[in-house]
Amino acid sequence: MKSFGGSRSVCEFTAAVDGTTSDHQPYSAGQVVSSTRWVFSEDVQIPSFEGPGPTGKVIVGTGPLGAAKRLFAVSCDTSAHFVQLLWISAYDPFFDPRPTGRDLVNNLQLVPPAIYQNPVVDVWGGLITRYPSWLAIAPDSWRPQRSPVMYVRGWTVYLYTQPRALSFDVDFVPNPEKPSPEFSGVVQCVADGAADTFTADANSFPVMPLLAEQAEPGVNGACTWTPPGPGNVTIRARITNTVTLWVSGYTEAMPDYTWVGPATTFRVGELSAVNTNK
Repeated sequence: MKSFGGSRSVCEFTAAVDGTTSDHQPYSAGQVVSSTRWVFSEDVQIPSFEGPGPTGKVIVGTGPLGAAKRLFAVSCDTSAHFVQLLWISAYDPFFDPRPTGRDLVNNLQLVPPAIYQNPVVDVWGGLITRYPSWLAIAPDSWRPQRSPVMYVRGWTVYLYTQPRALSFDVDFVPNPEKPSPEFSGVVQCVADGAADTFTADANSFPVMPLLAEQAEPGVNGACTWTPPGPGNVTIRARITNTVTLWVSGYTEAMPDYTWVGPATTFRVGELSAVNTNK
């Protein structure tokens, strides 16, 4: 488009009838008129429909963004003096929607993944030493989500995110009066590409399975961590999302987006054996 609209680029037309230019200069029929004013009008409007909403699972678009082109009628001085039709790529510097997509990423706000509270916390007031804890999140944060919609230079632009992996940052600080090993690490839960093998219920994602009564301290497998002793443990969920830039039906993959939830701290205590023999 630069070749038509540059500050030194001149267009010409031969007047069919008497008239005046856009800056009110008169001309006569048959006269060759020069102008630096190029007029672009979109000959075929691009679709402005919006794609799937937050609950959608599959994006069905027109095609890759790199293949998108827009058709403009190019005229000289006014729209009455047609020059030619011009196809403009979506990557044209003036029309490129990808900077808008990057702005949307920088301001993206997803539902924060709240930490699921194991039922043992309600009974004992905290997690229990050497009893495995199930690491999960509230189910409303594990779903496709959509950014706000932007309308930029004829494009309908937004981001569509889909969760693809889940892990937990776990930091355990032992009670100094009852020393035990510290723990600071990552507990993998839903591996990349394995989301379809996990299910959710009204309380958590993934659904809490039947756990062993006791386990060795530390990571015991996917989504499972066992406290080594009394103290406090702080847990954060980390969701990796696939991000798709949606532009008036055309799509382009963007870098994955990691969304870290708020920290939740649980007290860890011990169960005391009670002799019930009489």
